Amino acid sequence: MKKGSVIGGVVLGLALTGYGAWCIYKKCCPEDAYDMKNDMKKGMKKMKKDVEKSIENMM
Repeated sequence: MKKGSVIGGVVLGLALTGYGAWCIYKKCCPEDAYDMKNDMKKGMKKMKKDVEKSIENMM
């Protein structure tokens, strides 16, 4: 139980650190952050299509 709570705490700490870094970056460079967010959305859509296509090819 202790090991799991330590791992959970570390993961939560890293997530909060990443979120804080993203917020600071967004305040410093709002245009770049907006472009990066759109690029991530496009990448996720492309990856989703690729996964769907590979699943269809397997069947």
